[in-house]
Amino acid sequence: MRKITFLLFLFLVGNIVSAQCAFDSTITSDPDLSGGNQVQCSDQVIVFTAPAGYDNYQWKYKFSPSGTATNFAGETNNTLSIVAGDLGFAYVFVTITDDGCTEDSNDILFDTWIFLNPAVEHDPNTTLCFGDTSIISNAFPGPETFRWYKDGVIVQEGSQDFYEVSEPGAYWLEVSYPQCPQFWLSSGVPVVFDQVGEEVVIEEVEGVLYTTENGLTYKWFFEDELIDGAESFFYTPEETGNYAVEVTFQQSPACIIESDLYFFEFLSLNDNHLFDEVFFINTIDLNQAFVLSNNKNKSLKISLYDTNGRLLYYKLTQDQLIKIPTETLQSGIYFSLIEIQGNVKSVSLIK
Repeated sequence: MRKITFLLFLFLVGNIVSAQCAFDSTITSDPDLSGGNQVQCSDQVIVFTAPAGYDNYQWKYKFSPSGTATNFAGETNNTLSIVAGDLGFAYVFVTITDDGCTEDSNDILFDTWIFLNPAVEHDPNTTLCFGDTSIISNAFPGPETFRWYKDGVIVQEGSQDFYEVSEPGAYWLEVSYPQCPQFWLSSGVPVVFDQVGEEVVIEEVEGVLYTTENGLTYKWFFEDELIDGAESFFYTPEETGNYAVEVTFQQSPACIIESDLYFFEFLSLNDNHLFDEVFFINTIDLNQAFVLSNNKNKSLKISLYDTNGRLLYYKLTQDQLIKIPTETLQSGIYFSLIEIQGNVKSVSLIK
């Protein structure tokens, strides 16, 4: 009798241990991760849902079917929302308790695409001479769409995996892959390009050719031949023809920018005659003086100004030959006013 009672007790205990709760614990997901659709983009939000109306829920994850489960902290409702990339890979399930019975739901596996971050390939020299360009490109294969940025602004987007840099600035790249076209990965630290020099142009002022004063060295050319000794930012032509200038802005690495050709017509030289028999013999400093001819001994008022309007020299004279000294002047452009009986004319002079 005792043996039959003991066997009955074991039978009842065994059924209690192995019995499942009477409620439905099946969970689903959106998007549907069944049928081999487990791999998602990193920014995909996955919503897991368990049947509603039970006493308690605790969502959990593990990294293998038999692995140790970890709670999603605070996730105790019948739904769970996660971003796929936050875990990357996991089995998700929920433990449900109702009317004193506790049961784990089915596992739902998800995985995420892993893509290689882009890198910008570029020439090691990131200093551009004015007018030069440099190509930057995506270093690794795989992406389908490319966004090129300059100083935080998209300058090119599409399937082209390179960009031609022509301006200084900070450049970087974002890419997306065909599996996740809305998910963008950044190259991170930008490639910074700077620029040396400026556009070199030739301007003519009263028979003198000028270019930028910001260069380090200068070389003037006439009909493609180097002009010996012409090594300043200005040059006085001696004959009609095509002139050009090369300006060096940086020595190492060399940054040399050449102007377009400038055609100078010698006959178009402005006449240095100011009044009848009054003219400058030289408007370019010669032997530390500008020399004014006054053959008829007219009464002249002569003044010299710098580009800031400061009076540097003044003389009232009737001399036939007047020398305006330049020993104390810096190299540059000056303006002379010549007055005869209230009539005033001006001329530019170069030291």
